[in-house]
Amino acid sequence: MKNILSSLIFLLFIKSLFVVSNVQASDNVIHIYQDADLSIHSESSKAIQLGIEVAFAEIDNEINGSKVIFKYLDHRGNVIRSKRNYQTFLKDPNALVIYSGIHSPPLIKNRDFINKNKALTLVPWAAGASITRYPAEENWIFRLSIDDMQAGGVIVDYAMKNQQCRKPHLLLENTPWGSSNLINMSEALVNYNIKSPEISRFNWNIKAKGAHILIDNIINQGNDCVILVSNAIEGTVFANAMLDVPKKQRLPIISHWGITSGALHEKIDANQRKELTLNFIQTCFAFTNKIQTPLAEQVFKQLVEYTEGDIQKPSDLKSAVGFIHAYDLTKLLIQAIRQSELTGDTIKDRNTIRLALEDLSQPVKGLVKTYIKPFSVFDNILNDEAHEALNQNDYCMGYYGEMDEILLIND
Repeated sequence: MKNILSSLIFLLFIKSLFVVSNVQASDNVIHIYQDADLSIHSESSKAIQLGIEVAFAEIDNEINGSKVIFKYLDHRGNVIRSKRNYQTFLKDPNALVIYSGIHSPPLIKNRDFINKNKALTLVPWAAGASITRYPAEENWIFRLSIDDMQAGGVIVDYAMKNQQCRKPHLLLENTPWGSSNLINMSEALVNYNIKSPEISRFNWNIKAKGAHILIDNIINQGNDCVILVSNAIEGTVFANAMLDVPKKQRLPIISHWGITSGALHEKIDANQRKELTLNFIQTCFAFTNKIQTPLAEQVFKQLVEYTEGDIQKPSDLKSAVGFIHAYDLTKLLIQAIRQSELTGDTIKDRNTIRLALEDLSQPVKGLVKTYIKPFSVFDNILNDEAHEALNQNDYCMGYYGEMDEILLIND
């Protein structure tokens, strides 16, 4: 009996070696990862995934002779868990590139780790200014999204010019993302002779009581608008708190786009939103724009087909900017891969693609715009926006329409 058991164990051991060797030697396969919050902010992460998948579906999920397989990891907004996900990515011999999600803190906190380990990272949402500004010769993080270094000024300008704010209050989440915006928004306010703006910080998952206290204090201090840096969960709590204030005392809320990452538009319905001034920054393309390019029409048709009808109209696409940016960013990635003959040596291939992204040889048509050499070689002093595909000329302000769709004010 003991001999039989030993033989079975030996056979299982040999079989496991065979399976592992197959995984390690899987030729003509590349893995595209995402490290994002798939739990609390799942809508934004799923929108990004759809953008990646629809772009690759255009080329039948195959490039340079390799089949594309997607792997999605959940960090739940946790910096340590995000680092572990990156370690999983780095151990995968077929892992080529990893996309991020809505949250800036994991990227900011782990930026050194990402770059030192040469983990090729694409950012379609997170806006923290320092994410792409790694002060070294090699920079492994590329962004096609809003950049807080530039966004802060756009949000402040809209508050001061369009909403006629004279005494804005900065209401910022207590994270590295909030701190990034504090610096950039404060600098922008100097242009309006406001050198020391009033500021409040809050933690994730703030409850109604805490939000009411903050909103009441802001109003009592004589502020005339709120500049908000928040994700959807906390944004919903603050919007409800403002709605509970007597109508004549309510202040306009001018927000970063984190509030569009979840279900705020469902929990604060269209009738409630009519009683509230709520605007937020976006990039200047939406499937709700009155004029759609032929590419945009074709991509939305592909999205409808890909989701088998779950998405039929623009308002069905939640966290739409995640899809839009991820689609465009994936088109840039595809062009970079085509410029880079894949060798099967993952470490070498990642670097070749990184260099190709910094010098794309052909224009790439996207939803936001046509990209002509959107990235270049990073220099912390001379060219610190080198890994930003978009700039403030691509930014607009938006709001939620009656069908919960995002509408651009400049459209």
